[in-house]
Parts: sequence; structure tokens; C-alpha cells
Amino acid sequence: MRRLILSLLMAGTYATSAAAADCVPSTQQKAIEVIGLKSSLMVGALACGQRPQYDQFMTRFQPHILAEQHVMDSYFRKLHGRLGQTNEDAYVTNLANSQSEVGITQGVVFCQNTAAVFNRVAALTTQDQLDQFAEAEPAPQPVVIVACGITESSSFARMAELAPRP
Repeated sequence: MRRLILSLLMAGTYATSAAAADCVPSTQQKAIEVIGLKSSLMVGALACGQRPQYDQFMTRFQPHILAEQHVMDSYFRKLHGRLGQTNEDAYVTNLANSQSEVGITQGVVFCQNTAAVFNRVAALTTQDQLDQFAEAEPAPQPVVIVACGITESSSFARMAELAPRP
């Protein structure tokens, strides 16, 4: 029971803090996208027996992925202070869980889709190409991430005003 309450409190802390942040700056957005792709490929590799493809991906892009991981670490520390690592760990766990749920939903097609992503990623040769791929085909995320600089139209704002409240 204590673990459940602690987990709910941690999730609430993460959700509240994430909601308090108006947006994610582009540098951190890129890091979240790259780490999301890495996590998605890891989940697929483990679920589908595609470990060699994952190892090839990590070998090719490890320095860049590590650099992006440091950017994400810094972002969580800035956002959450001394609870940064705890919140980042919760985020990464939720990230993998949400990606596993995608696999469960897709069923047997999941491994085919994962193999196709591995094939496309294997064709990438530069960090910039990896960043562009991660941005163009974002991995499932456990939370909505809004990049800074996105503005809503007046039509959208009006629709939001008229939408029924839960």
C-alpha cells in the first residue's frame, strides 16, 4: 500500500511539475525525442528478439545518445531540483511502459513495425539524420510534450472554450 501511495505521489509530482512547465525548449525537445526513439527501439528489441539490431544502433549512435541523455538529465534537474533524478527515472519508466502498451495493442504487427524502424534507422549515418528521424517519427510518449514557440490559433482557442468540461 505504501508503494502504491508513493508511486501515485511521485506520478502526481511529475505530472504537476510537467504541467507547470509551459513548454520544452528545442534543445531539450530534441533530447526527449532521441531518448524516446532509443527507448522504443529497446522495447521492440526485447519484445521481438531484435537485440542485434538494437546493439548496432547503440554502437553507431552511442556518443550522440549519451550527449542527449545528459541534456535530458540537466533538464530534469532544472525542472525538479533535487528530485530531478527521481522524476526522470519515473518518466523513463513510464516511457518504456507506454511503448510496451503500444506493442500489446499492435499485437503481431508490432515486431514487423519494429523491424521496419530498425531498417530505416540502420540507413542513417549521421547524428543530424538521427535527430531528424526522431523528430519526424516521434516515439510514443507517456505525457504530452509541447515545444516552445508553438502558438494556438484563435479558432482552436474558441473550440477549447466551447468544449465540454469533464
